[in-house]
Amino acid sequence: MDFTFLADRIKTQLLELQTGNKPLCVIRGSGGFNDELGESYIIPFSDVIYLYSRKFSDPDFKVKSVMIADIEHLLLKQEAFSALLSIDVGSDITNLKISSAEIPNAELMLEKIDSCNDLEEQFSDSEVYDGAPISPLLGLAILLMFIATTDDDIADEEQEFITKFCNDDGLYNKAYEYYQNNTFEQTLGSLVLNEQQKMCYLANIIELAMVDGVFDSREQKMIKCFAQAADLTEDQIRTITDVLLIKNQLSIL
Repeated sequence: MDFTFLADRIKTQLLELQTGNKPLCVIRGSGGFNDELGESYIIPFSDVIYLYSRKFSDPDFKVKSVMIADIEHLLLKQEAFSALLSIDVGSDITNLKISSAEIPNAELMLEKIDSCNDLEEQFSDSEVYDGAPISPLLGLAILLMFIATTDDDIADEEQEFITKFCNDDGLYNKAYEYYQNNTFEQTLGSLVLNEQQKMCYLANIIELAMVDGVFDSREQKMIKCFAQAADLTEDQIRTITDVLLIKNQLSIL
């Protein structure tokens, strides 16, 4: 949603709260928060997210703020024609259903805000590892395992994806052994890929991240780390993500 289409009372308040700053985006809900009737908006800035909601009978919006640093999980669960955006701050969880038109804005928020400082620091501050090269096929199997376990819970769909990719126990067992004894950045430092292989990696790790219907912000961080290491652009990530979104909307058939 464009900021200019917000209610004047919200724009006026935001201009007072964030003088001189522009929001990353504006996300309009399909109803109120947590399945309540009404209207709602999520408006993220670089360090804080403002949540606006009101019942249709209320003249004014209720507003609360969530500091980016306090967010434990920020999830986008995609459905057939809509998505569920969830903001988890400890015991306080806010869910908002959004239309398919708002999904790009929600993805932008997940990409831009720093809700996983520990993961980002782990990758940005670590030394580049220059280890013995591993084969492209083995390397992709290993990266799939890292992506699948970043939220400490491997979904059945993710396990099935990896098993199908490996095709045989030999590759799976070799990848799992490497995964247990090395880090994500060590794996990146051991890859030697051409341009076609980089794009193949990107497509597969994005599809794995999306296969359980939850595009976790931590998974997106790891994908971005791979893309940066492989000198791939944001546009290439966006192109593949958009294609996979179309490919997996089987409910339209």
